[in-house]
Amino acid sequence: MKPLVSVVIPTYNRSEMLCQCIRSVLASDWGNLEVIIADDCSPDDTAQRVRELARGDMRVKYARTPENGFTSAARNCGAKVAKGKYLFFIDDDNELEPMAISEMMACFARHPKATFVAPMTMHRRKDGQLIVWSLGCTFDPWTTIIHEYLKNTPLDKIPARIDYPTTCAPNAFAVTRDAFDKVDGFDAGYGMQFDETDFGLRTTKGLGTEGYFCAKARTLHLGYLDSAEVGLLRALGMGNPRRAYCFGRNRVKFARRHFSFVQALICAFVAAPASAVHYGFMALKCKHPDIAFAYFKGTLAGMFGIYLSKFYSAFDNSSCSMPFHS
Repeated sequence: MKPLVSVVIPTYNRSEMLCQCIRSVLASDWGNLEVIIADDCSPDDTAQRVRELARGDMRVKYARTPENGFTSAARNCGAKVAKGKYLFFIDDDNELEPMAISEMMACFARHPKATFVAPMTMHRRKDGQLIVWSLGCTFDPWTTIIHEYLKNTPLDKIPARIDYPTTCAPNAFAVTRDAFDKVDGFDAGYGMQFDETDFGLRTTKGLGTEGYFCAKARTLHLGYLDSAEVGLLRALGMGNPRRAYCFGRNRVKFARRHFSFVQALICAFVAAPASAVHYGFMALKCKHPDIAFAYFKGTLAGMFGIYLSKFYSAFDNSSCSMPFHS
C-alpha cells in the first residue's frame, strides 16, 4: 500500500487562492493523502471555505494557530496533527500538477538516503510562457545570498535530467516524518525569511542525508512577483515593515547557526550593516521610511542576538487546535 502523504498548506488571509491550491492537491493521482490547512489566524472567510470543502472530501482537515505566528509556526501547527509518513509543505499560492506527489515519492525511492525532496516551481509570464523559479538552491556563506539554479529558464531549455541535488527549497518541499521529528520541525523564531533554508539545511546537512529537486514533479507558483509591476521592495520580500524586520534580523541569525565563526562574524558586522544601508536607501527612495527603519532595527537585533521581541516574535503552537475536521 502507498504510504500516507500529509499535505500541509500554511495560509493567512488568502481564502480564494487557498481553495484553488486545495483543489489542485485533491486532484493528485496519489490516492493516499490528507490535506491539512494550517490557518495562521486568518481574519477572512478561510475557515468557512475550508469547512465547505471538508464536507465534500474527508481528506481535508483544518488546524488553526492560537495566535498569528507567521509561516513557520503555521507549518508546525499543521505537522502536529499530520499522520503521514511523509510531510509535504506547500504554500497557499500554488497550483500543483496531478503527478507531482507521485514523482516526488518516486524520487525518494530512487535515492534511499534522501529525506528532502522538492518539486520544480514554475512561474507563468504575462505572455503565457512557463519559466523556472526554483530547481535547486545554493547560497554564498560570505553574503548569505541565496541563488536559484536555472532561475527564469524556459521549460524547454532545461537540461535532460530528472533530479537536482539541493540542501533547501522555497515554496514547496516534502520531508520524511522521521527527519522532521529529529530536527524538531521549523524554528518558529524566524517567523518568515530564511526559515525554509534553515529547515532544509538542518534536514539534509544536519542529519547527513540528501535532498533533491525533482524536475518531473511540478507546481505553478501563482504568487509570481515582477518588480516592475509590484515594486522592487515587494519583489525582494520586503513589502511591509514586518517582513523587512525579519529579513534584516534573520540573515544574521541564519549565518550564526550555519556558517563558520569568521563567516558569521563578517556577515553580522560587515555584510549586514552594508545591506542595511543599501536596502534602507532603497526603501527611502521608494518613499517607505517605515520599511527602512524596520530593516535597520532588524539588522541590529540580528547583530546583537536579539531574535525575539514583543511585536515581532513567533508564538508557541503547543495549543494548536482543530476547530473541525472531516
